[in-house]
Amino acid sequence: MIKRVSILVLMLTCVLYVAQGQKVACAPACGTKTACEAKSGKDNVEALFFDGEISTHFDNAEHDGNDIGYSRTVFAVRVTPTLGYRFGKEGRHSAVVGAELLKDFGSKRFIDKAKLVAYYRYKDEKWGAYAGIFKRDELIGKYSRAFFSDSTLIYNNTVQGVAGNYRSERMFAELAVDWDGLYSPDTREKFRVLASVGGNFAKWFNAGVSLSLLHYANKSTFRGNVVDNALINPWLGARFKAFFDFDVRLGYLQAYQRDRRLDGGGSLPKGGELYVRISKWGVFIDNNLYLGENLMPLYNSIGKDGEMYADDLYTGDVMYSTNHKIYNRTGIGYERAFCRDRVSVKAELVLQYTGTKVMCSQLVGIAARFAPTIYDKSKHKK
Repeated sequence: MIKRVSILVLMLTCVLYVAQGQKVACAPACGTKTACEAKSGKDNVEALFFDGEISTHFDNAEHDGNDIGYSRTVFAVRVTPTLGYRFGKEGRHSAVVGAELLKDFGSKRFIDKAKLVAYYRYKDEKWGAYAGIFKRDELIGKYSRAFFSDSTLIYNNTVQGVAGNYRSERMFAELAVDWDGLYSPDTREKFRVLASVGGNFAKWFNAGVSLSLLHYANKSTFRGNVVDNALINPWLGARFKAFFDFDVRLGYLQAYQRDRRLDGGGSLPKGGELYVRISKWGVFIDNNLYLGENLMPLYNSIGKDGEMYADDLYTGDVMYSTNHKIYNRTGIGYERAFCRDRVSVKAELVLQYTGTKVMCSQLVGIAARFAPTIYDKSKHKK
């Protein structure tokens, strides 16, 4: 427990340090004019703003006959209304409160899942700091699907904890703590440390490393069932244009899995991953090839509560649990943003292979974001 508290204190110290000392102009989170902006030249800004997003997600997976996963259809709408107060020099500071509401189409419930969104944010051209419950979109690190699957990003799109990041033209860095599980009779104590750092060099090339450390502990009804789940992913890539836009990345995935109930020192599954994306005019083809061992060896294990670890322990794509040494994902689709990036559309046909048969999925996503300023004190001075 002392170690856990020390981690949070360290992260909170970083957040407060970043929030106090940086002297650069404010920049938007998504590359367009949003509510987090403040006009240049304003020493002190006070403004009330609304920031909302409505996104619809469709994912039809056809996995019959495969030994991993199962056929299912995700069709849901997510609504994230928030109200914020922007203040301080150039409006770099914000206090935001709202909710994330998820509705599965066809469900009898009015709302299937509701989460509180409440956080403090500091943001300027290079630095970002967050404390509270905020959207995962605020993270800037590069994480393979071995870290987070598409369904995780739909159903678990918030971070509960603290995060700090830095971004410039040459590099980025990020550190976050996500406290995702409460120690109680119903849920396990669970928290994750995320880190990602990378940069560009020699015009076209880039390199970096991403890390996830998950502490998966007990419920209050039992003890002695702690699981360690770590994953590190160093990578080397290149981005260039030759009529088409190319994004190529070669990475190494090294996991550490240990169920402390069992004898032994845990397992060290590993593998290599090659990602290639070719795009033009919004049309893209991307291919992700993984060659290696099962990165989720404890997926089907049963805990002391009688429940499988499964997706409660692993947030990555379950296809990385293949025992056939190969997983290939090919996506062909269209992705584009309109209306100054306020509306985005993505449609994709996905073919997946894990050593037994080819599986097909269809994905569609449509999102609209709106962030009007409700009240700006600078415009109402007497």
